[in-house]
Amino acid sequence: MSKMARSFSSLAISVLLAVTVVSGAALSEPSDSVKCATNEQTAPGYWSKSILYNGTVVTMEGEEGDIQIAEAVAIEGDHIIAVGSDDYVLAFQDPSTHIVDLCGSTVLPGFIDSHSHALTMYEYTCVGAPFETGQRWVNTFGNPGIMKGVTVQDAIRVTLKGGWTSISELFVKQGHLDSLLSLDAAGELGVRVNAYLALNSGFERFGNWYTAYPPGQEFSTKLRVGGVKIFADEAYYGRFALLSQEDLAFLVSKAHSEGYQIAIHAMDKGIDMVLNVYQQVLQGEQDPACRDRLEHLAVTRDDQLSRMAQLGLIASFQMTWFTSNPWDIWDVKKYIGLDRVDLVGRWHDIVEAGIPSIGSTDFPNVYDTDNSAMAAIFKAVTRIGHPGLPPPQWELDQRITVERALRLLTIDAAYGTFQEDVKGSIAVGKLADLVVLSDNPLAIPPESLMDISVLMTMVGGQVEYCAPGHEYLYGSVCPTSLASIDYGTFSNTALPNPTEGLVVASETITSFKENV
Repeated sequence: MSKMARSFSSLAISVLLAVTVVSGAALSEPSDSVKCATNEQTAPGYWSKSILYNGTVVTMEGEEGDIQIAEAVAIEGDHIIAVGSDDYVLAFQDPSTHIVDLCGSTVLPGFIDSHSHALTMYEYTCVGAPFETGQRWVNTFGNPGIMKGVTVQDAIRVTLKGGWTSISELFVKQGHLDSLLSLDAAGELGVRVNAYLALNSGFERFGNWYTAYPPGQEFSTKLRVGGVKIFADEAYYGRFALLSQEDLAFLVSKAHSEGYQIAIHAMDKGIDMVLNVYQQVLQGEQDPACRDRLEHLAVTRDDQLSRMAQLGLIASFQMTWFTSNPWDIWDVKKYIGLDRVDLVGRWHDIVEAGIPSIGSTDFPNVYDTDNSAMAAIFKAVTRIGHPGLPPPQWELDQRITVERALRLLTIDAAYGTFQEDVKGSIAVGKLADLVVLSDNPLAIPPESLMDISVLMTMVGGQVEYCAPGHEYLYGSVCPTSLASIDYGTFSNTALPNPTEGLVVASETITSFKENV
């Protein structure tokens, strides 16, 4: 298999982006006094062609350490038609082109969350049937981090607000799929979704229902079948296997022979079994057509990483996990054990082992309500999950670079769904899935990453989100501002209350420093 290129709430900023609608031939450079002023002109309902210029365009093209940087990008319809210097790209304008002065802001490929449950987590939050359009999510389960009292449309907008243009939903049953299809048909999906069809959960099997949907089936430009999902070990830190090796081999062999990409939940106890199965299925060799994934990899040994690299299996890990957040520390102490902390959350070691890797959040299965891409990047780069609580050394040792974090959520993530030729970087011919940020993540100290705001999110040339105060970017095309959303609280009585958690975490960190 070819190798992949390796790789908290938003703050308001004062910089404004200027919009100039041109009706003549050449675009004149606006003076500094009006360059970033709000455009009061009325915009049409849809811009078929637009140019974003005077910015830092981080294309995510190029080798690690040598990312190609441009100044401008031109879009026509749902695709990118030009990338390069301001002068070069502005030459593509015509009288109908919508011109956006970025005023030094940064453009990146839209972020891709490779493992999410943001749009399908109703089983844990709603009583009754799968969500319908407009049904409200209710935090009845008490699961930390799950949004409370918001509609599915709100959940989509929260996703777009975070800078995500694509997500992979990693537990999709028939009811989930029907609901996603309904949202898509109503034009309400907004974000691109790769659906991974569930084969089992716990000790329950779901049969061959997935075979009704061919591998990679595209229902629309927004919704496609990504593959199938198998649980090899228990959902909460993989404390025991859910399948025998024989049963897992049967499921994997069948799905593999039918051409499905397979995503296998393997946290801890199931990892050896999964690797044994793939040693058998792949006959010990890499298969260029196989990009099967191991999800989570919470606890891993060196020999397991070596086997993954040898087999070319993709590591799909959560960049939001195993931080200084007291709940993360508590879970490690309670469910994994202090004697194994060197094996926990080894994101740095995984990518350094040459394993193809993709990043994600597993939202809302996190101890945080910030679902932004910048929060995921910040946590992976610093391992800070709670202000004032420094990460223990074993977490600090597993930090990754900003560039690597960006790759995990862009071009590498696109590779993870066989879509690196159509998205994941800013290049001519690729989909115009873009995010405009208030600053360049590569040019600021890691501790300042959370100061970066998402100003605009574009999917296929369509503006799906504009930050409050920046709606004028694309005029009337900009959606209305996101309404205030009530997030749930950490109410699960099986966990310590937040106050106790802080004390426990502080003591645990001290213990880690003394024993690691």
